[in-house]
Amino acid sequence: MLKLNVKITFPDGQSIFCGELFTTFPDFRGKIEGTFQYTREYLEHVQAFPLDPEHLPLGPQEYYVQRPEGVHGVFEDALPDNWGRALLVKKAKLARADQTALRLLEALGSNGLGALSFDTGKEKTYMDSSATLHELETLVDAALNYDAGFPVDNKRLQALFACGSSPGGARPKVLVKDKSGGLWIAKFPKFNDTYHVEPIEAATLQIAHDAGLPVPDFVLQTVGDRKILLVKRFDVTKQGGRHHMISMQTLLNAEGYYHMSYSDIFTVLKKHSAQPSKDISFLFRQMVFNIAIGNTDDHLKNFCMLHKDSGFCLSPAYDLLPDIHQNREHRISFPQGAGTLPPNRKILERIGDIYNVPQVDQIINDIFQAVVNWQDVFWQYKVPEDDLQKLEVSINHRLNLLEKPQHDQSPKLGG
Repeated sequence: MLKLNVKITFPDGQSIFCGELFTTFPDFRGKIEGTFQYTREYLEHVQAFPLDPEHLPLGPQEYYVQRPEGVHGVFEDALPDNWGRALLVKKAKLARADQTALRLLEALGSNGLGALSFDTGKEKTYMDSSATLHELETLVDAALNYDAGFPVDNKRLQALFACGSSPGGARPKVLVKDKSGGLWIAKFPKFNDTYHVEPIEAATLQIAHDAGLPVPDFVLQTVGDRKILLVKRFDVTKQGGRHHMISMQTLLNAEGYYHMSYSDIFTVLKKHSAQPSKDISFLFRQMVFNIAIGNTDDHLKNFCMLHKDSGFCLSPAYDLLPDIHQNREHRISFPQGAGTLPPNRKILERIGDIYNVPQVDQIINDIFQAVVNWQDVFWQYKVPEDDLQKLEVSINHRLNLLEKPQHDQSPKLGG
């Protein structure tokens, strides 16, 4: 059996051990059995709450894992995806047979996003995984070369391992600390990008903010001859503590990102949000925004809940981009059998009524008015003309779906 201790850091900065993870070694099919059990210390703590309200309610019993990875989804939420996971494997020098979720969590330690950290109980020197702002140019070059498969010298590779192996998703990212100690995620370009993704994402975040969506603080910064996007971490509190994070993929017990619907997320919010009316309205607004701008990468890992003083609530909107890969279809489907292609205004109004969203018409209007000026905002963030031309047909088609009928006298596209 393999064992890991799980520690949680509360928003006030206090940390305690909250549970123990046990797994078997993989069997001949690669299947791993595992359990999780809360510690008595945590169960008796005044700030205790269920790490996963759907699958790990507070209680002294052992919770057996029904997943082949051997750990509950809420713990795997702490791990990076794709790019960051590959870095983590190399950093920990894990052989293929050792690249299990538990071994990766051990390698991640206290450097993941969210409130959870992991250790074996052995003494270990704490290493700050955040880079400083003046290291960014070196890290961008290292990430681009590593991503392209080019040689990277050991010093720069170790720096990349230290700050890039915890937040990475499909694209290169590193953790950064500013001069005042604030923590950010720095997003880098990839060597084979066909769009200027970082300024496009910054512009999209600005439009989302203008459309009434809560988004993290962000800064588009020039490093050398490249643009990088700094996004403020919303899991970190002003006191230096953490907000616990759990993905919608975990809450829905979905093994793939793409086999569920926005209606499933609405159901989770009704059941587990401490502010369901507010969060349902927020989710509806984000769903309409994703339709308008063409954010087709709206999979279940790109929605999460944070635990705050009042309980679980929907996080700010993040990872927002127009349809740069020309997917046309969204990753998850829309309610009422609307499918994965963007629905029109009439269907959205019906969806809003079904989920008792107040001021549905106003929400759609807010988003239309924010997104209809998308080219002006993209220009402000210096997105090149070629990128605008490639996105124009898709976004304008989507905006046409949200327009009011002619007799409603709403502003017309291009007018």
